[in-house]
Amino acid sequence: MAEGLKWLQCPVCKKTISWKVPDQALKKVTRFPVAIVVKHEDHNLVCYVDSHLQLADTEVAAAYLEGKSKDED
Repeated sequence: MAEGLKWLQCPVCKKTISWKVPDQALKKVTRFPVAIVVKHEDHNLVCYVDSHLQLADTEVAAAYLEGKSKDED
């Protein structure tokens, strides 16, 4: 797997940024691609990583909220 730092050009501000793949957390993932939110200045990048930890796609989010689901009985 391609672990460690990744680089990409931010689609918002065009700066080259580096970000770390959360290797330990991804060991528990069973479905790919998985979304990783990267905070960058005043915006967020949603980076989708495949099962080889390669960047598959990106999206831009001005902000995001973490939703909680309620367990069903």
